Amino acid sequence: MRINSILEVSEANGPGKRGVVWVQGCARHCEGCFNQETQNPDKGKDISIEEIFRRFNADILEGVTVSGGEPFDQPADLEKLLKKARQKGLNTLVYTGYSYEELADRLAQVLKLCDYIIDGPYIKDSPSKCRWAGSGNQRFLELENGKIKKDLTANEEYCQTAEIIIDESGNVIVTGFIED
Repeated sequence: MRINSILEVSEANGPGKRGVVWVQGCARHCEGCFNQETQNPDKGKDISIEEIFRRFNADILEGVTVSGGEPFDQPADLEKLLKKARQKGLNTLVYTGYSYEELADRLAQVLKLCDYIIDGPYIKDSPSKCRWAGSGNQRFLELENGKIKKDLTANEEYCQTAEIIIDESGNVIVTGFIED
């Protein structure tokens, strides 16, 4: 899988403690995207699904979040990653610039492996309604067997959050969303 970066544990990228994978490559180029470094498909590095999970401590995680870039532009690898997460008893959340409806027709098998998705293109002038969505048009959807079970976007429990992590090398990682 073409990867930009991996965060071994986060509480700002979906419900509970999660391992996070940012894929490399996105043809959508949403104006104002704050993950612009993930757009060029020639950057990043190829990492096997097994290596990704070696970096995660599944014993402390509740789920895996896949962001990007555009995860659904790597459907075969995304499917493998989500299957592995399920095998390890982890729930799955995938960020996508596509709408659920766009994906439902062409990638239904991959959607069946998603417990949650954040869907829709990023729109920089549309304030987010959900702590995990980047803009107000994006939905936080709970899925069951690839179908929408519940739209959680406006649920007060999911207001905005962010976290700042300083790793052992002194690198600062800021993730999540902070209102302006």
